[in-house]
Amino acid sequence: MSVLPRFRLIGLLCLIGGILQLADTPLDLWWSDPTSPVHAVARLIWAIANLALIGGPIGIIARRFVFPGWLAIAGAGVTILGALSQASGMICYLFLPNSGAGQVLTPPGGILIALGMVVLGIAALLRKKLPGWQAWVPLLVGLYFIAQLVLIQVPFFLRKRHLIFAPLVDLWGFFWVLLGVVIVWSETVPAHAPLTVVLQKKS
Repeated sequence: MSVLPRFRLIGLLCLIGGILQLADTPLDLWWSDPTSPVHAVARLIWAIANLALIGGPIGIIARRFVFPGWLAIAGAGVTILGALSQASGMICYLFLPNSGAGQVLTPPGGILIALGMVVLGIAALLRKKLPGWQAWVPLLVGLYFIAQLVLIQVPFFLRKRHLIFAPLVDLWGFFWVLLGVVIVWSETVPAHAPLTVVLQKKS
């Protein structure tokens, strides 16, 4: 059995996580009441999505889109830590709504994911293994969150209004979907793939 299907399964998790994030957008737009059961469903979906998105950084390393080393490990580690923090925060919102743990865990989680993916994105560009637009996808995953936070969320908040956080972060899922597509369908071969796989791609 080829090693490629296993790596593509990891990318499929990332793809599913991105789809779940996008699916949260209408829920956060139309059912904003924190006490609504639908709001609880939205938080559960977000928690599951973040756990699935762990397939993104793992897939980047598994497919050898980045040079192996401390930079890749640091970027993936920070991203995974952020995803776990966001998922834990959403679970705390559901089961411990009065503890304040959700507010502590969720916002830093998003920032950690963004920073980790920026590191992985830069590492992917330096590796030059992905062709064309695919090479920019890991970096765009990190930059989107930072851009919407700096250009939209913070200025909106400074005008004494509430953050419009959830729907814009849900749209982050589009870039995660792209990353999942790259991991699943990229034609690059992992550096440690068997020689027969490499020869099959060249034939």
